Amino acid sequence: MAALTIHDICCSYNGKPVLDGLSLQVESNEIMCLLGASGCGKTTLLKAVAGLLPVSRGEIAINGQPVNANGRAVVPEERNIGMIFQDYALFPHLNVAQNVAFGLQSKESNKALIHKRVEEVLDLVNLAGLGDRYPHQLSGGQQQRVAIARALICKPQLMLLDEPFSNIDTQVRMRLIGEIRALLKEQGISAIFVTHSKEEAFAFSDKLALFREGHIEQVGRPQTLYQQPQTPFVADFLGQSNYVPARVHDHHTLVTPMGPIVSELAIEAAPGSEGQLLLRPRQIQLSEAEQGNGRVLEQQFLGAHTRCLVECQGLVLEVSVNEPLPAVSQVQVSITPHALTFFPDHAERQREVA
Repeated sequence: MAALTIHDICCSYNGKPVLDGLSLQVESNEIMCLLGASGCGKTTLLKAVAGLLPVSRGEIAINGQPVNANGRAVVPEERNIGMIFQDYALFPHLNVAQNVAFGLQSKESNKALIHKRVEEVLDLVNLAGLGDRYPHQLSGGQQQRVAIARALICKPQLMLLDEPFSNIDTQVRMRLIGEIRALLKEQGISAIFVTHSKEEAFAFSDKLALFREGHIEQVGRPQTLYQQPQTPFVADFLGQSNYVPARVHDHHTLVTPMGPIVSELAIEAAPGSEGQLLLRPRQIQLSEAEQGNGRVLEQQFLGAHTRCLVECQGLVLEVSVNEPLPAVSQVQVSITPHALTFFPDHAERQREVA
């Protein structure tokens, strides 16, 4: 049974449609990321699932139980959903244990059981022994762990996370992402995670739904969307893109200004079709060669890799290499064998990413 099923829902703000006929499914113990620019509808969907925003049409079911259907909406507190927000939303006058216990106190009167459960979830989020501290005595990462413990204490069926890592510095953020992901998997909790950061989306999610103006452009595994985008919008949003003019020679070969390039998988376009070949910076290889077909124009050392701009057959390509090359050097440009992504000329090219 799917943890969450969203079918053909519509939501509006002040009479203006934000989501129109959107459908999505989250499997049991799956982490689904909603990724997109500000105002694309991802947070609207999260609020609709939580019951914080009315749905004008469509159905939402959690673990097979409808919470929005036929004009009936289950109130948020009866949906058994945990929520984690960007600003943590901790009570400054309550200590850590009191903050964590807050949600359970309205459902459970046994103080000993509440205390036991608070200790359990604090241990889960690596805050054992810190129950007496107040929010202002904690780091940003620790405050977020308190918010996570508070969301876990009622044993939710589904966890909703609204940009929970945006206020945490980069080093702590990636470690916390790994910890929370492992925790959700260990507890068997499905989750929906909203972000505008592709790095967070890649690191945290099992599946990724890329939003664009109220609809889902593509959904699937993060690697699939990055390596096999269905549209130029998806390609450009998820990473640096090089576009090379190309013509389909046969179902495995493209003819380009750089010469013929062979695909590891069949190209889904008719022979003779013209369009653009997508090449990621890591899909292009450079090797020093006095009579090479390319020339290094510019380099930028970025720590883990070096960004190179290379001119090849009238094209300027961005390439990612491990080690810097000699300045203004001749190089041989070749393509790493992979399944080529080809966009026919009639495909829409939307390359402005907010």
